[in-house]
Order: sequence, then C-alpha cells, then structure tokens
Amino acid sequence: MADQSRNPFQFWQELKRRKVIRVIIGYLAAAYVLLELTSIIAEPFGLPGWTIKFVFILICIGFIVVVLLSWIFDFTPDGIKKTEPQKAMKGKLQSEHSRRKLKVSDLIIGVLIVAVCILAYPGIFKKDKLKNIRDEEGKISVAVMPFENLSGDSLYNVWQGGFQNLLISTLSNSGELQVRQFQTMSDLLGQKKKMNQASILPSSARELALDLETRTFILGKILKAGNKIRVNAQLVNAETEEIYKTYQIDGNSEKGFFNMADSLSGMIRNYLEIRKLAEAYDSPEITEAAYTNSAEAFQYYIHAWDAFGKMNLQTAIEWMSKAIEIDSDFVDAYIFLSFTYTASGQSKLAKIWCKRAYSKRDELPVRGKLFLDHLYAYYYKTPREEINICEQILEIDEMNSTYWFFLGDAYHKLNQYNKAALYWEKALDIHKKWGTSFGIPHLYYRLGDSYHQLGDHKREGEVYALGLSIMPDDPIILLRQVICALSQGEPDKADIYLDKYKSAGAAWNWSEARILSGLGSIFLEANLTDEAEKYYRKAFALDPGNPDRMHDLAWALIDHDIDIDEGVGLVEKALEIMPDDSNMLDTWGWGLFKQGKYEEALKALRKSWELKGPYSPVIYEHIQKTEQALARQISEIG
Repeated sequence: MADQSRNPFQFWQELKRRKVIRVIIGYLAAAYVLLELTSIIAEPFGLPGWTIKFVFILICIGFIVVVLLSWIFDFTPDGIKKTEPQKAMKGKLQSEHSRRKLKVSDLIIGVLIVAVCILAYPGIFKKDKLKNIRDEEGKISVAVMPFENLSGDSLYNVWQGGFQNLLISTLSNSGELQVRQFQTMSDLLGQKKKMNQASILPSSARELALDLETRTFILGKILKAGNKIRVNAQLVNAETEEIYKTYQIDGNSEKGFFNMADSLSGMIRNYLEIRKLAEAYDSPEITEAAYTNSAEAFQYYIHAWDAFGKMNLQTAIEWMSKAIEIDSDFVDAYIFLSFTYTASGQSKLAKIWCKRAYSKRDELPVRGKLFLDHLYAYYYKTPREEINICEQILEIDEMNSTYWFFLGDAYHKLNQYNKAALYWEKALDIHKKWGTSFGIPHLYYRLGDSYHQLGDHKREGEVYALGLSIMPDDPIILLRQVICALSQGEPDKADIYLDKYKSAGAAWNWSEARILSGLGSIFLEANLTDEAEKYYRKAFALDPGNPDRMHDLAWALIDHDIDIDEGVGLVEKALEIMPDDSNMLDTWGWGLFKQGKYEEALKALRKSWELKGPYSPVIYEHIQKTEQALARQISEIG
C-alpha cells in the first residue's frame, strides 16, 4: 500500500478494485436519505431537537468504520472474505472486467441516488409560489367558480352565481389581479354540458381555469348552521391543485352577502399583495413573522424594519404606529414597536406596548404565543427564562435568525460569552445561506464584544468589518473597532478608526459634544481613564445643560473611583431634569453605595430596576452588592 500511495492513479485503481468508492457513494446516499427522513418525522413524532445532530454524529462514526471495513473485506458468492492483495488478483482482474454484469449493489446504489435527488430537489430548487400563479405580465390571473350551495336551503341557489359575481366585481378593483369576468365564466360553463354548475369538483374547476388561461382559481361553498350563514373559499393553483389559502366568512342572513363578498375579496387581495411585497424584501424571516391580513399595514411594517436597520428609531416608531392604526390586531407590530422604544431608551413606553401586545396572546397560534412570552420575559423575567422560550421557538423554526439573536443576547447578559458568540454566529450563518445580511447593527457590536471578552481579537475585527460592509457608517461599530485596536496596542490603526468614527457621527448629525462623549467611552473601556476623563469633560463643557453629558461624566468619575463626590453631584443635577431615567438612577445609587450610604443607594437602585427596560446585569449586580453591604452593616451594629 505504501507503493500505491506514491502513485495517486494506482491508489485510485486500488480503491476501485476493493470497491471502497462504491461503498462510499452508497453510504453517503443512504446517510443523506436517513437524515432527511429523520428531519421529516422529527416534528410529527415529537422527537427532541438534538435527534438530527445525534444521527449525524452516528453517521460520521459509521463512515470511518465502513470505509476501513470495505478496504479490508469483500462480499463474495462464498461470503465475506479478506480482500486479496493486488498482485494475487492480477490474473483474475482481466476476466472480471470482461464479464462485468449488473449486480444487486448497482441497483441499490441507483435507488439511493434517485431517493437523494427526490429529497434534495425541493431544498435546492425552492420555488416562489407566486411565480406559479403570475402570468407573463406579472399579474395574477384568477378565475372565480360558482359557489356550491350546501346549506340545504334551495332559496340560496340563486347565490351560487350571485356570490361568484360579487367576488369577481370586488376583486377586479385590484391592480395586481386579472380576474376573468362573470359573462366569460357563464359562457364557458354553458358550453361544458357535462359539468354540473351547482357542484363543480376541484378537477373540473382546474380544467375550466386552464381553459381560461388562468393559473389560479377560487372554489367556494355556501353553508348554513342554525341562523348563521358561512361561506368557505379556497385559493387554488390551477396547474397542481395546491391550496394556497383557505378562508371562512360568517354572516347572519343573505342580506350580509354583499359585506361577506367584500370581506372575502379583501382577504384574498391582501394575501396576494402581501406576498408580492414580501418578495421585494430580502429576508424570508420578516414575512413568516408577520401576522396581518392588511397589505397596507404590512407595507408600513417593512418601512419600519428598514428604518430600524439604519437606526432611524423615531422613524421606525412612526411607521410601526401607522401599521397598528391600520390593523389593531397586528401583534408583531406591537412587539417590534416595544423593542424599538427600548432601543431608543424609552423603557416606560416599551413596557406599555409589551403589555398591550400580551393582552392579545390568547388570539394567536402557538408560535405567536411564544413570541409574546419571550417579549414578556425580556422585560419582566430573567435571561434563563428568555433562553427557555427562545429554545422552544427555535425547535419550531430553527431558521429564525431573530430568535438566535435573542438567544445569544440572553447568554451575553449572563456573561456566558462563548455561548453568546455561538448563537450569534448561527444567526449570521442563516443569512449567509439565504444570500442576505442581518441588518441590525446590535448583533455586530455585541458579537464583537463577546470575542473581545474572550480575547479573540482577530475574529472580533472580522465581525466589525462584516458589520461595516453592510452598514458602512455605523458609529457604534466604528467605536468598537477603536476599542479593539487600542486593546491590542495598535495606536496607528486606532487613529484611523477614530477619524472614521468622528466622520460617521457628524454624518448622523451628532453634536460635537456627543461625539466627544463617545470618544470618552472608547478610552474608558480601553482602561485609559485619564484620556477618557479629558474627553468627557470637554463634552460636558460644550453642552453643560445636557443631562446625558452630565451622566456620562458622572459614570466615569464614580465607576472608576476618580471623584465619587463630584460624580454624585453631577448625576443628581441630571436627575432633576430626568427623574425617571433608569440608567441615571443606577449611576446615582452606585455613587451612594461608594459613599457608604447603603440605604439611600438601595432605594435608588430598586427604583432604577423598576424603571429599567430589559434585564440589566449591571443594575442587578449593583443591587446585590448593596444588599450585602447593608446586611453586613446591620449585623455589625447589632
């Protein structure tokens, strides 16, 4: 074998002779089929989330064993035997090649390859459903069939064509749809003598739709239960008979048919228009998350998402508020609005919208309930409870990058940076597979911070570079780049990033004082406290009446023990302007703690905790230390 290894061609021939290549092909094909089947049955049978990973590990171990065994042994008509060396086989090889016949193993491998192709085809060639129902001009052609009267009341027979006519009229108002008109439908049905107009089967409706050169048709039924009238309708692909969507509308009498037709046409129109809007947006995730029947509300939702990605938070709030005005049951808009208020530092409003969203929990499917449970845990519970809910969501939808982000965020709050980085990388991998980008900057600077804490500055820099390739002028990512360079003792590189940070801040219309305060935070995190204090004082001097500038300087003076008394005085002035600011109350409480005023400190810190947005590990730590110090003080006095 040593001689063969020196000649790659001979080694390849030996692998073929020993049937190793055939075994590898067969094994990989069987492994793929097994993984796909495991994936398919996992959810219906309630298998745990780690099942597929476990099967994959077993397959990898089995691969090594199978390859080794296939090199050593061979299946022969006389049973399993050790494979003879090449020299001993020379005389046999020629005769074997001359009489090569189709074997059972060839058939098995062929079947496995066909199975792989069948299972892989949907994943490789995922089609957009709307492409199947659009005509060449991009419009969606629709044929509305007569509605079948299953009410048991012959008086409603007239509404079979009547409801069809109403629906055709209302749907025709959409610029996205090309609806076959009532007269055309009646003429064609009149010619189809074998077709019962009172009861059209799906196969017959398909035939009619294709005759009318439409790729979509609507099939409906009129039912009656007690005093209620119910109309069911299905939006169906004429080529495959696949049902895109099922609708149900209830009314109290036939007088309500006009309103029912309006409602049904509105739901169908909105469904199709939302799908088209979603196509233009680059992330499949946003479409799956949005529970609304209003195309207009969904359009505002997308505008808000874009604004949030650019950190135009007030604009995002305005767009999301409009979405809720249009559809007051658009729960995802409530959730997004709550998170946006948190990002803008308006924790009180964030919690108000959280509670408004949570009040609609019972109206949602399981997935929607979990989203709201996570939102509630984000504000009112611990990171451990957030982690539990995120894991439940990801068991249902493992491609939801937003909740991989939240899972990483929860671990980051617990200072478990390895796990935080792992799950944030998972979010990036999902978008890489989609060919899209995670458009929210928080991921990049928090993921970078995790690598910073772990001492992996190489990957930290790569993450910031990736974030800036998507959001070139994001000042927070640039700020983190400066910290990364300073921590590695690269002042020249840090100066380059500092200049970029200043330019980005100016482009975002930040005041000079705010930019200088940002420089202070850079040097503070790099443990260059003298430089940090200098910039904080410059910022405060430029804008002495701004509570944020007071607080930034106060935090540095208190937390780094530069001048605790001055810091407490500054933050007290800031609180006169913003008495309910959670961060300022925390800084004040921390200053009082360092002055030894434990009772006052605990009171301030607990108020800060009540007013905070999401779980804050900093405030939690401050409360713990203050409670412990107060307990020691009481025990000493006693």
